[in-house]
Amino acid sequence: MSLLLKTQANWLFKELSDSKIGGKFTHFKHAQYELKIASRDRKNQFFFMVKFYIDGKGSDTFDYAVSFSPGIQYVHESHFVKGWNGLKKQFKDWLSYATRELESPDLWAEATRTAQLFAPTAEPSDDKFTRTELAEVQGQLRLLQLSFTSAALPEAAKKKLIELTETAAVKAEGLTKKDWQNWIIGGFISAITALALNPTQAGEVLKLVKAAFGGLFLH
Repeated sequence: MSLLLKTQANWLFKELSDSKIGGKFTHFKHAQYELKIASRDRKNQFFFMVKFYIDGKGSDTFDYAVSFSPGIQYVHESHFVKGWNGLKKQFKDWLSYATRELESPDLWAEATRTAQLFAPTAEPSDDKFTRTELAEVQGQLRLLQLSFTSAALPEAAKKKLIELTETAAVKAEGLTKKDWQNWIIGGFISAITALALNPTQAGEVLKLVKAAFGGLFLH
């Protein structure tokens, strides 16, 4: 007695192949009593494994022991499922969980990369802005707002970034140059990360900010 009919195993394979994440799974084991699908990136332990389960009660229904990662609550979950229809549902659910996990952005990694791009080349002073410098900062912030308005960015991102420049103008009046630079860099890093901008959009934001303040204040 084999684990699955060829048509059943083929159904699972096609569901995986047709999914958004099918290309990430390249390790397969299809033996008589076991089927395992694993991702190319083994360190993340994304897999779906089925074993034939015999309950010892003489049931005519094929039951399966299913293990997979990721799951709803835990990294690794195990279940017993009744029959082929139960296995199909479990597999579809797993594809949904795995797709959500694999397609979710790594916000911490994105923030680290953005911070590296934003890193200043010179240490700012602990002095406050002079009146002339403050006027220049606030003027550059107004120009930055106009740049964001015309940039190829989602409307929600434009709104958030414009609000950030408005707050930055107020902060510049009370903070030292060093504290203001740290605040504005942190603010834009957080905004770029939280808005989940794609690399092209994030690069556009960084380019506009550094064009505005890359001279005297953000080196």
